[in-house]
Amino acid sequence: MRNSFLIAEKRWKEKITRLGFCVFDFFKPEQELLVKLVMHNKTGALKLEDELEAIKHFYGELKIKAGDIDKTLEQHIEALRAKAIRPLYELEKKMLRAEKRKYKDQLRQIHAIKQVLFPMNSLQERIENFMPYYAKWGSHFIDMIYDNSLTLEQEFFMLDEQ
Repeated sequence: MRNSFLIAEKRWKEKITRLGFCVFDFFKPEQELLVKLVMHNKTGALKLEDELEAIKHFYGELKIKAGDIDKTLEQHIEALRAKAIRPLYELEKKMLRAEKRKYKDQLRQIHAIKQVLFPMNSLQERIENFMPYYAKWGSHFIDMIYDNSLTLEQEFFMLDEQ
């Protein structure tokens, strides 16, 4: 067992900050990051909670009225309610997809950052060679790794370029 490291270079950290994320957010899947970005920057309401609640209330009242007349109508009203709610859920999904399309550039940036931090969906240290970092920072890179390596604990460290 050993420690694991993730190296976040300054230029990638700046891009992450411009997108409104922190490096730790990039441990999540790309789609989850995109949804978070869309929900944070949305131009209109993407959730139809009020409308859904109004429909549920309407059919609840209708079910009571129909139940007073004939109990067998309650199942029919429940089926109508389900039939009315389903398209609204679909509309909500379509609205979210349409909003996501507005963020193509940001999605490309998220993908590029994910590829740098987690190449081939694996840990950076298992794919990348240490030589580019050593060439950039010299023996300070080795010292940084050594200083952050614990002996018995198995930790995941993120090293930031300052």
